[in-house]
Amino acid sequence: MSSDLSNKKRVEIDLDYIMPETSFIYPLYSYDGEKLLDEREVLTQSKIKAIREKYGNKVYYSLSDSRDSKILPSIVYDKTLNRSKDFFDDIIFSGKFTKDSYKKSEEIIEDILKDLNSRELVAINLLKDMRNYDEYLYYHSVNVGLLSALLARKIRVYKGDEIKKVVLGAYLSDLGKIQIDKKIIDKPDRLSTEENIQIRLHPQLGYNMIKIIEGIDPIILQTVLFHHERFDDEGYYSLPYESLPTSPKIVAICDTYDALTSPKPYRQAYSSSEALKIILNSVDKQFDRHIVSTFINLMGTMLNNSMSFYKKGDFCILNTGELAIIRDINSMDLMSPKIIIFAKFEKSDSSTSIKFFQNPIEVDLMNDFNRKLSNIILHKKLIDLIRDKLKEKKLLSDYFYMSLPEWQ
Repeated sequence: MSSDLSNKKRVEIDLDYIMPETSFIYPLYSYDGEKLLDEREVLTQSKIKAIREKYGNKVYYSLSDSRDSKILPSIVYDKTLNRSKDFFDDIIFSGKFTKDSYKKSEEIIEDILKDLNSRELVAINLLKDMRNYDEYLYYHSVNVGLLSALLARKIRVYKGDEIKKVVLGAYLSDLGKIQIDKKIIDKPDRLSTEENIQIRLHPQLGYNMIKIIEGIDPIILQTVLFHHERFDDEGYYSLPYESLPTSPKIVAICDTYDALTSPKPYRQAYSSSEALKIILNSVDKQFDRHIVSTFINLMGTMLNNSMSFYKKGDFCILNTGELAIIRDINSMDLMSPKIIIFAKFEKSDSSTSIKFFQNPIEVDLMNDFNRKLSNIILHKKLIDLIRDKLKEKKLLSDYFYMSLPEWQ
């Protein structure tokens, strides 16, 4: 293996998830460590084809290369994490959140904010590396704070000191969990109904702890109290979603992403692409379309190290109940790919069936304002069923993606 990659932690990238004309801020390597592309070199369609033919479908970059940029060095993350441990341990020991606690939390958030800049991908790469279930509260609090800082800056609803308040709310969002029986927090199995009821108290418990601080900003209080509300009004307190401020919505989606990509005693961590698909599939259920679109379009590329987290040939469901295949990815809006609609789900009182169209319809969702992407199909049995039916009915056989390996 080349010395360029030896003894360095590397990240794998699947070429199927890279759009042509993409560039990366660091060099790309083959499995054996041969440099394939320089930093910021454009990855054209012809280069993708040539790399795939010679080296296979996987390329790699080195986390050491990204950390050399010194944007958010690991020492900064470690310092922030250690201060976070001390902060939460003090509160656990005393059982109180005081003015001094609030001051310490502000200092921790200032550390996070001052070490972010326009090259945030490095910070994201560090974040993805820092996973440890045994100290989940510490890591999760810092990670959700970091993600919320990035999203709050990009969403441009808040400015200046308001962003700091949003990030403080994110960082303190799980504070109430320290008042819940640790056996429930650390339980290696899924929680019982009674245990879930206890867990669902943590926003109120956290709110009660911090509301006594004189002059604490409403943004912080609202973020802590409402970060588990849902678009379908089925959140912890079943509050009307449209009446909520933006800050808890920002923190809720960041909290969900970090929870999905962190290991749990009863499951492995989801990959970034899997987590982004799950979040997309939560549209109009857990999250509103605007916050999902904003999160995916502004942060998805950084989180997944490529232009998109789905690929050509994936099946999807639209808000109309129509079933389609992704023909092309739109880099301007990852929620609006070019698709071919070939069927529609039809529901009766007792069952759901699929009606296949004799003439599939090509649609660019960027130009169709009535159809919206609602779901990337993940269930393997359903994917196999749809493929078999398409082959049986000889539908879509003229399209180029039928030659993809998964279709053979």
